[in-house]
Amino acid sequence: MGWQAMAVKAIMTVAAAKKSRDAYANDAQASFEQAEMAGIQADQEAINRTAQLREQLASISASGAGGGVSVGAGGSMGNIKRRETRLASMDVSAIKTLGGSKQRQFKLQGKGYKQKGKAVMYSGVAKGASYGAGAYKAYNEPKVS
Repeated sequence: MGWQAMAVKAIMTVAAAKKSRDAYANDAQASFEQAEMAGIQADQEAINRTAQLREQLASISASGAGGGVSVGAGGSMGNIKRRETRLASMDVSAIKTLGGSKQRQFKLQGKGYKQKGKAVMYSGVAKGASYGAGAYKAYNEPKVS
């Protein structure tokens, strides 16, 4: 292979490495965006569950009042409300934990893509330098006549 071809190969190797790095950067960005969306989704689910609890408590109060039971009197209505509140609290906690787990997973994936992008760039530059050195050597070799 002539020195010109080796020089072109060096340039193309580095250019290909840059394109691969850019592709990994895009994948990393997508993962970070997914992490953000997972957090938003978990927050929204927690808000929805809290709203559902409020509706349930209002319904319990209305049922008790409609049945002639004083809202503050008697243990059964209070126990039902406490149980519903505790269950909702556990649900919200689970939603937030799972959402946080998804966020961490996507963030780690994004960091992995960034590392792969760096690795492919280092590899491409190393190969390009090797081809460049070969081109330099071929260019400076004594010409045989």
